Amino acid sequence: MRIGGYEFSEGARFQSGAHPNAKAVGEHLELLRKQFKGELTPQDVLADARHDNSPLHSFFEWDDGAAAEQHRLAQARGLIRSVVAIYVDEERVKPAVRTKMFVHVNEPSAPHYREASHAMSQTKTRKLVLQRAWGELQAWRRRYKDLKEFAGLFDVIDEAEKSIKYKN
Repeated sequence: MRIGGYEFSEGARFQSGAHPNAKAVGEHLELLRKQFKGELTPQDVLADARHDNSPLHSFFEWDDGAAAEQHRLAQARGLIRSVVAIYVDEERVKPAVRTKMFVHVNEPSAPHYREASHAMSQTKTRKLVLQRAWGELQAWRRRYKDLKEFAGLFDVIDEAEKSIKYKN
């Protein structure tokens, strides 16, 4: 089989100023892959992108201060996503329950993180969280649709879809 074309994955986000030409990027990454004997690393991509004439150049922040700030923001998002709350029953009848402390609420005007139980107790934010979760599940399914080992899981997803209220 051969590659017939290129496109960016659904939901792909790029920094402002990037020139999202999937064909140019895909062809260039394929060229780099061949150049490195079939193996491509992020270091290889970054080294190539440092050149102004690379089609990958515009996808990176070259101002070191701004790049550092973006990296720190990514670290902050990772930190927020990593916290798990342990909820205990005050009467100690039920076992403790571990759950993510925060969920991402993708409100169009102001995306943010909210304490999970609060977000899920509000109709509007609950719908946004469930829509995002459903979209991520569907993206995962599309990504791995060709792996027959997951066929049974896909059947379960199809069955669950019948009762899901908050699909995109």
